[in-house]
Amino acid sequence: MEGTQYIAMTGMLAAYRSLDVTANNLANSNSTAFKAERAAYRAVPLFYQGLPNRVDTVAQKNGVNWQEGPIQQTGRSLDVAINGPGFFVVQNSDGTQAYTRDGNLDITNQGMLVNGNGQAILGTGRVPIFVPPNAHVSIAADGTVSVVPDTPNAQADNVGQILVVNPKPQSLQLAGSSVFVPANGAAINFKDQIPANLIPNALEGSNVNSVSSMVNMISDSRLFQWETQAEQIIATDQKDSSNIPSNL
Repeated sequence: MEGTQYIAMTGMLAAYRSLDVTANNLANSNSTAFKAERAAYRAVPLFYQGLPNRVDTVAQKNGVNWQEGPIQQTGRSLDVAINGPGFFVVQNSDGTQAYTRDGNLDITNQGMLVNGNGQAILGTGRVPIFVPPNAHVSIAADGTVSVVPDTPNAQADNVGQILVVNPKPQSLQLAGSSVFVPANGAAINFKDQIPANLIPNALEGSNVNSVSSMVNMISDSRLFQWETQAEQIIATDQKDSSNIPSNL
């Protein structure tokens, strides 16, 4: 492949990747606690016979905008938003754990407190939180989960406290919508625990700027179209050149 065609194809792939990231951001503009991504690249010099030949563009791990999303009051007792830094710790059915800021919680038929993905919300004891059936549940700003049984003259009882940790965001990688895991397969570090500072009856919205994302989508689409056309023109020129008799 000739150098000019290689450059055009590299630009085409970069534009396609940026377009894919932007489209995913727009698709999650209404997802709870979603963090917008951005495509990232770095320049890598290429050498031929020990001498600089050209510069290649290499894709890196997508960057993440860690800015907090807007707080949206819902009035729902099982909705909580983290006020400031921090993440909830969730646990999958296979025991693996992850981080999220999605506080749209629910209760399973077994009484376990889970997020919208069905992952268990861990308490400060590093275990899932369970509530009795038919109880009225409330979550305090410090993460304390209280229940009042649906019986006459029942008293409130604390069944756990939601765990909040504050790892370095740069050490995390996306593992699903609004879900993150430690990079390089590392385990959850519970030493990062911080006092919970929650906003009850509310959710954190997505931090995607829909207007900016639409502008980026149009720009990325045009760039992809231009790069595709450039690659086709170069390929046609090279084909025509190869058909010219060498004795002319």
